Amino acid sequence: MKAKILLTGGLLLAAMAAQQQVRAQAAATNNNVIIYIGDGFGLAPKTAARMAMGQGTTGKRFTSDAGFQVLALDKLKYNATVTTHSLNSWITDSAPGASVYACGKPGKQDNEVISLNPATGASIETILEAAKKQGYAVGIVSTARITHATPAAFASHIWYRDLEDYIAAQYIASTQAQYEGLFNASPTASFRYQANRDWELPTPKVGVELDVVLGGGARHFLPRTRTAASAYETVVDRNGTAIIDPATNAPATLRGNRADDVDVVGYAVSQRNYAYVNSRDALNNINLSQFGPGGKKLLGLFNASHVNYEQDRQTSAPWEPSLAEMTHMAIEVLKAKSNGKGFFLMVEAGRIDHLEHANTGGITVVAGATAGTNQYTVDSDKPTYAPGGGEANYTATPTTPRTANVYASDYMIKEVLAFDYAVAEGRALLGTRSTTGNTLIFSTSDHECGGFAVTGLHDEADAQQNGTKIRTYSGQITKSVAAEAGYATPTNLVRGDGGAGGWFPDYVMNSFQGKDYPQPASATGKRIVVAYGSNPLTNGNGTRASTGVGSNQGGTPGNHTPQDIWVGAEDNTNTHAQQLSGRGLLDNTAITPIMADFLGLTAFGTALGLRANNDPKADLQLSPVPFLNQFDVAFTLAAPGAVTVELFDEMGRRVQSVLTNKGFSAGAHSVAVDGSRLQAGLYVAAVTINGQVVSKRTIKL
Repeated sequence: MKAKILLTGGLLLAAMAAQQQVRAQAAATNNNVIIYIGDGFGLAPKTAARMAMGQGTTGKRFTSDAGFQVLALDKLKYNATVTTHSLNSWITDSAPGASVYACGKPGKQDNEVISLNPATGASIETILEAAKKQGYAVGIVSTARITHATPAAFASHIWYRDLEDYIAAQYIASTQAQYEGLFNASPTASFRYQANRDWELPTPKVGVELDVVLGGGARHFLPRTRTAASAYETVVDRNGTAIIDPATNAPATLRGNRADDVDVVGYAVSQRNYAYVNSRDALNNINLSQFGPGGKKLLGLFNASHVNYEQDRQTSAPWEPSLAEMTHMAIEVLKAKSNGKGFFLMVEAGRIDHLEHANTGGITVVAGATAGTNQYTVDSDKPTYAPGGGEANYTATPTTPRTANVYASDYMIKEVLAFDYAVAEGRALLGTRSTTGNTLIFSTSDHECGGFAVTGLHDEADAQQNGTKIRTYSGQITKSVAAEAGYATPTNLVRGDGGAGGWFPDYVMNSFQGKDYPQPASATGKRIVVAYGSNPLTNGNGTRASTGVGSNQGGTPGNHTPQDIWVGAEDNTNTHAQQLSGRGLLDNTAITPIMADFLGLTAFGTALGLRANNDPKADLQLSPVPFLNQFDVAFTLAAPGAVTVELFDEMGRRVQSVLTNKGFSAGAHSVAVDGSRLQAGLYVAAVTINGQVVSKRTIKL
């Protein structure tokens, strides 16, 4: 009998969860969730950007100062730190690092795997897919290739993250017939659909259409063979006019690399009702009226590979949109597509991670001991390699020229500011609840990368006289009268480094496309200097067996680290973001249930809930247990709220609705349940208090 009760109890709870999901989803309306993921984004990059914006100086020094919180990220009200380890590794890569946010606890999986159970090969439904099936509009945005691991985790399922051609196909197809039709569009017979090679469209993706797809990665959507060149590879403005690249004096193009020569963009436009853009001008001037319910979806690809670093976008590719512009337009399209239901959006700043992998500005290429070989050596405070210093050290030689006035910190600070401006686009929704609905925002990272560190400021005077021209602290306080140098009396004092002006970064603001970005005030000014804990001398990359020294050029100079990462959150309902705080260290799997609960999706685990005595679980009581004809449901509310009480039998069938969204005041309450007509057996009383489900079992004699 005991075994039967346990078994049926488990079935009952599962069925009850499904019932609660249906009710919560039916009630949800105009709820928006945006999760921002800074790939590789630890605390130090945020600190560097904030300091370049003047934090710590007059007016931005104390918590009470109006300008203290200089970043949109700083303004997120609730904060936590979370762990990032994957299922099979103490250091995660981006695939499981993002899959935990997409899938919740089941997303804790092996490195390289995208929203897939590595033991069984079964796909795991993502929060984006569940939201779409419940009527929400959904989208993904990234400065990386949109088929890269982080965005892929939300809208695809595959055993190996580098199979990006397949990920692109999964994005565009929402049925098996569409998936096969896409591959069958190949002009080469051997590349047409084969079930044993091309798999099937994963079940969670069936019926799910992505309303917005914006980022880089056109090479995985366009054909490789030049004879099959796509009409969509030329970058065009709003009028369809080719945009000229000044570096080549020829039209800017996005070259495809699909071996099957399928034009996925063409398929998306002609077969899947997507509007397509590939330039900033076309994106920012798109006609929003075409994106109503049942209307077009939006596909925007702005680089063959990753979108340019913000630093390089500003100097050499201004036709690419910023992350903030992509985010703004994604929000506008999703609002139009959602028909008042709301939306789910993932926004990734993918290139922070790439700067850290490359140790941008933290290493120099020097001649190796063996003729014809090059090695890395750790350095600091030198200009980046030219041109395009973001990853130039991968191919640099000892004679590669450097820029005159662009430094490693310039790359990172601008990349973080671009991310921050995108976060500001989401935060703008918080103040417009009456028109845009309830909004929940998370900002987090999949992992830290590179051991990125802010080490000091450039000191042209070389006060330490060690040749580095880097200093951390301000100069010490002194006495202007030399004879009093050893006196204890506080007279004739001279404050070090200008007193109130102090030893702080020296930056000025430059405006680009309507946004301000900090730039070192001069080549000799106090600019931020960065370094990397993970570098070729410490992480084993390029290690020679003969010496054990990992300095050979090549590979990845910096790698991911296991450092805990920061999470910030805010909402305009005062119900969900606060669940982060006051709980100590969390695992990264704790975020998804909060987002799912906000949207009324209950298939992703239990949200953390409100803290302390706001949690009704401790106060819910059933009595008597067992009962004969009647029992009472007692509960305590910390604040006024709506309460639903329902009764389910052992098969998970709802047998009685006792209350439905009845308002109760704060305090203790008791509701009588008439069970006289019930047969003997196991029952579960489910109480929903302000959207949070609490349940307890009882037995009818």
